[in-house]
Amino acid sequence: MTPVTRPRGPLPARVYWVRRLLVIAIAFGLVYGVAHLLDRRSTGGPSAQPVGAEATSPTSAAAPTTEATRARVRDGSGTKSAKAHRRGASKKSDEPSPTPTPPATPSGPCEPDDVVARPSLTGPAYAGKQIVFTMTLTTKASPACTWEVSADSLAVKITSGSDRIWSSQECDTAIPEQAVVVRKDHPTRVTVAWHGQRSDADCTRTTPWAEPGFYHVTAAAFGAEPVDQQFQLQSPPRPTITATPKPEKKKPASRR
Repeated sequence: MTPVTRPRGPLPARVYWVRRLLVIAIAFGLVYGVAHLLDRRSTGGPSAQPVGAEATSPTSAAAPTTEATRARVRDGSGTKSAKAHRRGASKKSDEPSPTPTPPATPSGPCEPDDVVARPSLTGPAYAGKQIVFTMTLTTKASPACTWEVSADSLAVKITSGSDRIWSSQECDTAIPEQAVVVRKDHPTRVTVAWHGQRSDADCTRTTPWAEPGFYHVTAAAFGAEPVDQQFQLQSPPRPTITATPKPEKKKPASRR
């Protein structure tokens, strides 16, 4: 055995062989590690990060984008429909508002049978008080025409069953004379007042008052179909009397 292969020294030969094998294994490990590191760099492996830096996974990197997208979806700012809605709203605001159609201009006097008068009562009506009816005037065919309102062109009567209570033919001053324009699509309104009493041939004010109950008011232009409307004549409300407390008399102080 040559000096290279045969160990010399005070220790047994086995110790020297173990040391040699250990040195060879360390050298082989270093060579293998360097070769493996070079191979990973050449194949595009993950790059080294500074000590203490946390690795960022693809999921965590995409999280902010996902949250921002969800926020845009919640408030509608990131959707196509929301953008289209905003564009539509802006376009509507820029468009001019439609001009209302002006009322028709009268072409002449109304035909009596073309005028429709609908009576109505606004609010409660009480026995013993004056009642005011509203007559809503429209035409059936003519777009617009002029009409002279008076007791000669409009008739109003109040009945209770077969009992005639009041008539404008007997009390002609209840219908004020006035010239109005009657249109088909734009109603015209006039008022007729009833004093709440029965009427006679002279429309005197000494006739009995109409009692509380249900009545019918009928209105019609001469030559046209009458329009009937039921209404109730209520009992007048009783006045509320509030008792005023009497002041107590002070007793005179007793003398001792």
